[in-house]
Amino acid sequence: MTLENRLLIGPDLKFNNFDLLRFLLAVTVIFSHWFVIYYGKGIDTELFMIFSKNQIDLGSVAVNGFFIISGFLIVHSYKHSTSFLSYLKKRILRIYPGFFVAFILSVLILGPLGTFDIDHPSGNITLYLHSLRKKLLLLNLFSMQAPIAIRCFMTTPLPNQINESLWTIQYEFICYLAVPIFAYLGIFKKKWVAIALFLLSYVVLTLQDSARLFLWEDYSGKLISTPQYMPRFFVYFLAGTCVYLFRHKIARSNWLVALSIISLILACVWFKGFNLVAPFSLTYLLFYVAYFPHFRFTKFTKHGDFSYGIYLYAWPIQQLVMLFIGKEANLFTLFILSMAITLVAAYASWRFVEKPFLQLKDHPTRFSFMNWSKLIALGAKR
Repeated sequence: MTLENRLLIGPDLKFNNFDLLRFLLAVTVIFSHWFVIYYGKGIDTELFMIFSKNQIDLGSVAVNGFFIISGFLIVHSYKHSTSFLSYLKKRILRIYPGFFVAFILSVLILGPLGTFDIDHPSGNITLYLHSLRKKLLLLNLFSMQAPIAIRCFMTTPLPNQINESLWTIQYEFICYLAVPIFAYLGIFKKKWVAIALFLLSYVVLTLQDSARLFLWEDYSGKLISTPQYMPRFFVYFLAGTCVYLFRHKIARSNWLVALSIISLILACVWFKGFNLVAPFSLTYLLFYVAYFPHFRFTKFTKHGDFSYGIYLYAWPIQQLVMLFIGKEANLFTLFILSMAITLVAAYASWRFVEKPFLQLKDHPTRFSFMNWSKLIALGAKR
């Protein structure tokens, strides 16, 4: 048996299915969100929410998957960066330009479109714009939080929610900022430190789930709106980090795959312990698929990496589809329609925003509108 087949992760980290997995996770988030957008909050109609006995929805499982993958890839990125500033530059260029444009478009374009409906065919754009809290929006923009606005999507089951998906971006970036701290604590030389950090987060998450401690449910901050989610995201991010650090020791085993699947099912249908099991089982399953030796989708993103754009634009597009079509169509038809429109938006985000800024990693020249235009043109030729 070759080394590649014995280990969960092969020796060449570049041969993986992460691009495909991220795309599927983003689509899963859209599908899951349709249940709450179609029926409204407080109605547990989402399929996985029912299956897990109201523990977690499929969208949240997908978001956890994103953090697991990030924990692996971002730690790898930091280890191979020439300096902290180089690492920070790469992370900012990857996440912030797309977020910035999506935030602005959500507030200034998609939000106003959300004021048009059957009762108000001419819209209430003026009322919407006057209701915007400019200072709060600026704070949300630069702290990477979801935009807060009212007087839009008023006839939908979820009024006044422009782009709720953006709320997790802040936590993603917080994890990015934590990686240099992890490195300072010695995770690359003393790998047990990473396990200790993971277990500490895991214990806090367990106390939240089982003992209902440290929930901070009544706390609503301005820089970090809901700190109660920090243990959850750190657990999954650190799970991916630990896999990266111990990748030379983790075996590929069909028995472990079966155990992971069974444990997740039991945690849903027999005892309420999904968050107790998923940091281990979900993590193993994701990397089993990501580095499965018998099929590789290494060229999945040769036409563009659309997963981030899908995540950025799906919610407002779903809200608009719900506003103008509503329940005249069934949920699955609306999902297909919104998915098609979101793919167009994701392509535009990649083509005109994400890719040009990512190319600045290799072009340390001063950024300007002319440079951006040149990078877009360069990307088109490639």
